[in-house]
Amino acid sequence: DFGDDWFSFECDGVFCIVINSQYYEDSQYVPEIAAAHQSWLDRQLEEVKSGKYQHSIVFQHIPWFLQTPDEPKVYYNFPQPLRENMLAKFSAAGVSKIFCGHYHRNAGGWYNDKLEVIVTSALGLQQGLDRNGFRVV
Repeated sequence: DFGDDWFSFECDGVFCIVINSQYYEDSQYVPEIAAAHQSWLDRQLEEVKSGKYQHSIVFQHIPWFLQTPDEPKVYYNFPQPLRENMLAKFSAAGVSKIFCGHYHRNAGGWYNDKLEVIVTSALGLQQGLDRNGFRVV
């Protein structure tokens, strides 16, 4: 038992939302859990809209995009229209940063100049030229 795979917390005025992005990749065997996850996320985004927090950020494994929101679908990102729908939802709520992994390289970009997607390489196995270890952003 590893604990919850989605949760939120507040730290010094920053509201942090941790989601299980795998449900957006493939939820065919767990549709009820994926629906519960989405319902919970919608409630968290309503909390973001409350204006009680200085910043609101999301942590997830699979990034919505690697460089630009309109790039083609590859193994490492999500397809349209899911990508656009979720980015619009996060941005409209007031989320300013989404931190991701999965790509095993550093990447990222901006959605509508308000929402930054930061893709950070792995601590271990690299698939590009970026060094492993922690990244300060």
